[in-house]
Amino acid sequence: MRNDECGVRNTLGETLDIGSIVTSNDTPSLRTPHSTLRIAIDCRTALSPKTGDRTYTLTLLRGLAHLNLDAAQWKFQLLLDAPDENGILPQSACFEKVVLTAPNSRWWTLFALPKWARENRPDLVHLHYLAPRFLPCPFVTTIHDVVFRARPRTFPPLHRAIMNWGMPSTARRAAKIITVSEFSKREIARYLRVPRSKIAVTYNAVDERYLQPISAAQIEAVREKYHIGTAPYVLSVGVQQPRKNVPRLIAAFDLWKQHHPDLPHVLVVVGKPKWDDASSLITRHSSLVTTGYVADEDLPALYTGTACFAYPSLYEGFGLPIIEAMSCGAPVLTSNRGAMREVAGGAAQEANPYDVKAISAGLKAVLDDKHYAAQLTRRGKQRAAEFTVGQLAKQTLEVYQSVK
Repeated sequence: MRNDECGVRNTLGETLDIGSIVTSNDTPSLRTPHSTLRIAIDCRTALSPKTGDRTYTLTLLRGLAHLNLDAAQWKFQLLLDAPDENGILPQSACFEKVVLTAPNSRWWTLFALPKWARENRPDLVHLHYLAPRFLPCPFVTTIHDVVFRARPRTFPPLHRAIMNWGMPSTARRAAKIITVSEFSKREIARYLRVPRSKIAVTYNAVDERYLQPISAAQIEAVREKYHIGTAPYVLSVGVQQPRKNVPRLIAAFDLWKQHHPDLPHVLVVVGKPKWDDASSLITRHSSLVTTGYVADEDLPALYTGTACFAYPSLYEGFGLPIIEAMSCGAPVLTSNRGAMREVAGGAAQEANPYDVKAISAGLKAVLDDKHYAAQLTRRGKQRAAEFTVGQLAKQTLEVYQSVK
């Protein structure tokens, strides 16, 4: 592909200079001129219940589809472990869905994927986290965080053992590592002992569903659907696991309520139960509403309707709900460290996530001052607008093209 043929336009009308992605002679491109670059992407998480990994995969695919790349030059083989029966994956002339069957996820990675790669010889495979020991082609891997090393007590023992066994080797063998924040880049280099030059940052993006206007009727409908009632609410979103810090948020909310016993506010905790130490607390607590898993299409209305979105997580590689909430106009409270401070970019109320009083003071700052909350809403929308789908797709293409 010649440099003068590389300009493409996304659905927003922005010209993305893919020609600038082609590397120099010192770092040869994967593809020779006029050939088709075949990239296999592990898309299994796209068909799973909502998690950050699922959102990342779907947003990347939507971004690639929006670039309207030439199907004669780019072919993305979307690797799945089950058919996409509900049509969740976006459509593109560059996309081909490939279902690899296996008894379980581990067998899929260790055996089904290498077998398919040997038979089909893609130019590059894009994985999430762990790679099989042998692949007949280069691969890149997306590592969102290294919480299994940085905060091992907040990670399930069996999963921690698997990650400790497989991640260092995967990181060493990967042609490139993709991660989602500068903080996570530093952590990966530190804990997995790989050079920072091997790690590329491609920030997560705000899905377009969070950019659509939400009506009062939509907010009322989700309140009714999830039995929230009519009271103002503080919102927490995330899989229930220790690092999400739900117990301290509950205690901080209680402390704030002690100073405002006449106010009807409730704390709404969204997220599927898992293996954490917060589950028993949130099921017994009288001031809480727990929704369990919430459908993707309902989250924008929940974010829009909240008086404050609280995300005092202990550790994140990015913290996607921060920018989702900001896009919907929710004033945000988050942690004053790591990736969360980086992502918030000064547009959120920050608090020490280990200090209940500090979290409570943060809630007070947002909930007791409507003028300040409105400032956070305005600044948050401006900040979230920086994380675009087009940027994510373009930066990922740059990584693909940088692989020798």
